[in-house]
Amino acid sequence: MFGTILSGMSTSMFEISVVSNNVANASTTAFRKSSASFSDLYRGASAETVSRTSTGVGSLVEQTRQNTEQGALMERDGVLNMALVGNGMFITTTPNTDGTPSNVLNFTRDGEFTLDESGVLRSSTNDIVYGFNGVGGTTLQKIVIPFANETDTKLTSIEVGSDGLIQTTYGAEGPKVVGQIAVATFANASSLQQLGLGNFRKSQASGDPILGIAGSEGIGSVQVGKLEASNVNLTNELTSLIRAQQQFSGSSRILQAYSDMIEKLTR
Repeated sequence: MFGTILSGMSTSMFEISVVSNNVANASTTAFRKSSASFSDLYRGASAETVSRTSTGVGSLVEQTRQNTEQGALMERDGVLNMALVGNGMFITTTPNTDGTPSNVLNFTRDGEFTLDESGVLRSSTNDIVYGFNGVGGTTLQKIVIPFANETDTKLTSIEVGSDGLIQTTYGAEGPKVVGQIAVATFANASSLQQLGLGNFRKSQASGDPILGIAGSEGIGSVQVGKLEASNVNLTNELTSLIRAQQQFSGSSRILQAYSDMIEKLTR
């Protein structure tokens, strides 16, 4: 009996922590809310052999999944601020200590990009943003936008298309393609490993990333001057939080009543 009650308290506490994290990140750019699913515990039986009429002896956390629903778009001035409308995630990597890209890929929906002092495109967490070299490229590499060309003419404009193609202009010269934003999709994006700060990494359940460009089949398009907001609905999350707190409170009262009963019987 104690185990059954304690398992209920434990799962309620876990749901409270998940929902609280969602609420705390309701204003975080491109944050994806998580939800926890639970399953029943059965004495002396596996999930495959349990009858539908069997009475459980507790509960346990089955898994935590990310909600991949599109967040609302919000205006954010700047050609390097981008939002993906539809499927896909931007590809980044945390640089090594010497500044070179690492071999570990991260994935994010946060398109708030900037240029560092060397013209390398960086994410809001200072990761290197990956792209392809020109149209139709297939090899991932960092995107570099020089502040001046070979004749020392200063950069005058940057344009980013809905397909993520980046073109620059130097003085009176015509536009020059410097790269194209790379986008990744997953067979099961809801099971990506969450790293925090809107960054994710592939997991066994998510499968390997499928690389492509924005606007191609199955991949969303890029909108410049916009950012994706969190997909957290505060009303729904607060309702879930109240429900989980009530479940925890109810389990704790049952535990107290059971403890009092045991105490009386053992006097």
